[in-house]
Amino acid sequence: MKLIEIQEGLGTFLVPESSIEEHIPRRSDEVFFNFHQEINRDLSVLALRAYGNINSKSELRVCEPLCGSGIRSARYALEAPTSSIYCNDINSNAVDIAQKNVNRLPKAIAKKILLYNMECNLFLQTLNVKDIVFDFIDIDPFGTPIPFVHNSIHLIRLHGLLAFTATDLASLVGLYPRALYAKYGVSQLETRIGNIHEIASRALITGIQHVGLTLGQSLLPIVTFYHRHFVRCFFIRNRGVDGVINRTGFIYLCKKCNTRFTNNLGEKENSCSICGASNGMVVGPLYLGKIQQSAYLSSMFDDEHLEKMGTEKRLKKCFSLMIEETLLDIPWSFDIPRLAKKVRAPVPPLTQVTKILKEMGYKSCNTHYSGTSLKTNATETELCSIISSLKP
Repeated sequence: MKLIEIQEGLGTFLVPESSIEEHIPRRSDEVFFNFHQEINRDLSVLALRAYGNINSKSELRVCEPLCGSGIRSARYALEAPTSSIYCNDINSNAVDIAQKNVNRLPKAIAKKILLYNMECNLFLQTLNVKDIVFDFIDIDPFGTPIPFVHNSIHLIRLHGLLAFTATDLASLVGLYPRALYAKYGVSQLETRIGNIHEIASRALITGIQHVGLTLGQSLLPIVTFYHRHFVRCFFIRNRGVDGVINRTGFIYLCKKCNTRFTNNLGEKENSCSICGASNGMVVGPLYLGKIQQSAYLSSMFDDEHLEKMGTEKRLKKCFSLMIEETLLDIPWSFDIPRLAKKVRAPVPPLTQVTKILKEMGYKSCNTHYSGTSLKTNATETELCSIISSLKP
């Protein structure tokens, strides 16, 4: 296997030459490394730095049980306030490359990193037996993270940080309803209710939270990020289940007047508050609470370290939009091209739509999920009316 050197963050690392080709990484690759996930790794370094700053912690213990070539762990050691990093991979070839990358670090940094070669869940269970707890656990698998959530929760300290990535978007967007239910517990999904990638993000959050609920823990999202083919979410662990259950329910779309509304778990009344119809389309159960926290996003956006990252411009744009999303506590967003098609009108610029909404007294903001989606407290009927009025 031929290795080449790449530069990322503050370090230079060795990766398989084949991994920088355009193809999407496969399970069958000799060593898993996704060259196109640099934005994911940059985001993760910034999130860990923000967690340390907000919680006044300068010596964070980190665990990455699916480390691949070790670049993410090496970057945590180089760029974040870490004291020790336990990283592991079942692939011995990957661990060999990870060791080479650790050896390239300054000695004072390299000694933070402990490398293991075990199956992921066995590794986590072994650490649990040793009563080792972590400030941050990072799960970034191929596909769904659900099989690794249970053992991760056992190892994270109270109010610690957990991160999970999902790349099985075909399941999360409802193309495979049985897989969506089996993995994430979402039994109903109507794509017309909102931007499908926001719904997918909430489905991932719901599935992860359900595992936490079985252990009496609430995992509350602080940063949720969709990009290309993955969703990544960061959680804070709290005791008890009320923090999640009180914010979980269903989104309804009235078939008669297209009004969207929500019901929490246990609420039996599901008729439309506008026209009284009770035959609405449904999505859920889903986590309906805030999935972005402005304090963390602002800390990441303002971090001077962001300027040293290769994806600085893309992340700054995304952070700005994600901070905007926190201003509207609405668990859906509207896909403007779909509405334009519905009223047989050209797709208008979002700036025109938001300007008219503001003049009408409504709040609105763009989203990072899509350059054509809009979050607003206006109804679909009002949005369709605006789009129609903008016909040339």
